[in-house]
Amino acid sequence: MVDDLKHKWNSVRSVISKSQNKLDEALLTSGRVADALTSLLEWLNKAEATLAEDQPVLGDLDTINMLVEQHKAMQQELGAREQTVAAMKAAGNVSTAALDELETTWDRVNNLSDIREAKLRDSLKMAEEFQEVVQVMREFLPQAESELKYKTLPEDEMQIIQLIEKHEKFQEELRNHQECVDKIRVLAEEILLNCHPNAIRFVKYYLTITQTRWDQLLQRAKTKEERLQDALRNIQGNAALVEELLAWMSEAYILLSTKERDPIPDDLNTVETLYKEHVEFHDDIGSKNGDVERLTKIIVAEPKSPGRHYGSNMKLNEYDPGYNPRVLTLQNKWRVVWRMSLDRKKNLQDALDNLLELESFKNFDFNVWKQRYLNWIKVKKMRTTDFFRRQDKDGDGYLSRDEFVDGMLQSGFTTNKTELNAVFDIFDKDNKYYMQYSEFIEALKPDRHQKTRLKSGKKQMTDGELIQDQIEKDVSQCQCRNPFNAQRMSEGKYRFGEKQNIRLVRFLNSTVMVRVGGGWVTLNEFLETNDPCRSKGRTNIELRDSQQANGQPEGFRSRRGSGTFGYKSKLNDTGYASSVSSGSTGSLQRTKRLSNSSSNIHSTPPRTPRTNLNNSYNSRSPNIQRSTTPQPIPTYTARARTPTPRTSSTSRYPPPPPPKTSTPTRSGRTTPTFSGGRTTPSGRTTPTSMTNGMSGATRRLPTTPKNPR
Repeated sequence: MVDDLKHKWNSVRSVISKSQNKLDEALLTSGRVADALTSLLEWLNKAEATLAEDQPVLGDLDTINMLVEQHKAMQQELGAREQTVAAMKAAGNVSTAALDELETTWDRVNNLSDIREAKLRDSLKMAEEFQEVVQVMREFLPQAESELKYKTLPEDEMQIIQLIEKHEKFQEELRNHQECVDKIRVLAEEILLNCHPNAIRFVKYYLTITQTRWDQLLQRAKTKEERLQDALRNIQGNAALVEELLAWMSEAYILLSTKERDPIPDDLNTVETLYKEHVEFHDDIGSKNGDVERLTKIIVAEPKSPGRHYGSNMKLNEYDPGYNPRVLTLQNKWRVVWRMSLDRKKNLQDALDNLLELESFKNFDFNVWKQRYLNWIKVKKMRTTDFFRRQDKDGDGYLSRDEFVDGMLQSGFTTNKTELNAVFDIFDKDNKYYMQYSEFIEALKPDRHQKTRLKSGKKQMTDGELIQDQIEKDVSQCQCRNPFNAQRMSEGKYRFGEKQNIRLVRFLNSTVMVRVGGGWVTLNEFLETNDPCRSKGRTNIELRDSQQANGQPEGFRSRRGSGTFGYKSKLNDTGYASSVSSGSTGSLQRTKRLSNSSSNIHSTPPRTPRTNLNNSYNSRSPNIQRSTTPQPIPTYTARARTPTPRTSSTSRYPPPPPPKTSTPTRSGRTTPTFSGGRTTPSGRTTPTSMTNGMSGATRRLPTTPKNPR
């Protein structure tokens, strides 16, 4: 296709040249010689500028061929103009000066054409030579690069030597092609001095790519040579290393065999010295592990023919070159020596541990051991009972010797079996092989009483320490799997159980008091109310009343006349409790406000809810005084509508203590009397009035005010 295009292009230029000649001849024949001469001189001047000697004529082969074709077309045009020039010289009406100028220009253009032809001939030879050496390197470089691809080196010495010889031949071939690379560089530099603009890019590309790939090839060849030499040295050195390791392993085997026959002494210093020496010896064996593993690598030979092999075709005494018998011997001996060294180390370690335990047991002191254990618990932020509750799977409160010893060792506490057995023997006084861990916990506790500490000369405890000790003592009595928790938040502030409420705790008159609502109760009463462990044997009504005393919501709504608003129910002749607050819903609400506003007034002598219930409203207390210490206030539980028999003294469960109010109250009348519209301490106005009557008197029910506030 390119040839057809060139042929058509040359044909067009030939037609144009012929047409121009015909036009010039027509001008001459028509008598317009001056116009024909001017046109011819213009063409000659253009041709002279094109054929100037300073025009570049060097380049690659394709560019030179293009320049040669262009020059041939120029020569054809010169040949076609030759007849026109001869006709002008023969015409008689042309001035001599014009003819001289025409002849001079014509000769100069022909001379430049000859010079250009000679230059193009030399350029063509140089381009062909440059193209030839470039083509040689383009064919050689891919082959050489594939030869230098990274491959795994064999482990056989003879194969390495063969690869080295092959690589030396390859390097000789590289040295032979060095001349081609140098020739490409010289020719490219010479061409670039007078290169045609169209050929500069191609010449530089050939020069750069050839030189770069050649340098990379030389570097890779050098690297491969170094790898082969290193592999040969390693293989030659491995044989000597195998013999050296075999000799060392033989000596180590003899040494360990001799030591195994000797019994381990019972002296602590001697055993410790033997253990240190053997640890150093064992480290020496481990340091040679890398060399042994490197030398004992199994060489898997590739099968000679593809396909599956279900058996071996080797004869019994045939030697496989992929396996070195000396290396296999080294591998087996290494395993034996390593196992013997591990056994020796373990035996020495066990003997040393036993001697250390015996040595420490000679000076064993339970108080020192107890202090170490308490310090460890404090660092771990644990409780003493946590460990025993985890070990006591059956929950009987006893631990066997194995449970105690193994549990202590697994907990991470720094001790040994000898010390733990001694501790267990202290609490296993009857040799029943069981210990009651409550005794162990009690032995770990420090002295809590202030008098004992003062007698022992220790510093007097503060109120905060006394409170903390008393709380720990009372709370630790809980034997539940999930014990009742008392957490100290800050000075005098504690959180009990799973509730988020923070209680104030104070030490008053040698008694720990807890703030509940607006009053104070003792710690023991507070725990009886809130600790589930102490609520065994209570009835549902008693549990409901205890929840109401703590301000918790009611689980169910009480019936009318059940005494849920703080008033004692009056028994009628039939034995049923009469309601004080029967009536509309408004009466119930007013009665509840009345009970809340009068909760701080009570009678000094406590009343018994089960005796003289009908005459309790007639009793008065002549002495009304302020209590010096906070006293618990009994609230009386009303009867249900259905009469129930009294609890006999022979009942299985003792009667639970009556619920306590949450605030300190002042003593007063048995049944307070309120005048109409009197303001209570809480600021509310009570529109109803209640008066104490005699025995059998009728009590007035509260009425609803007409204008409630």
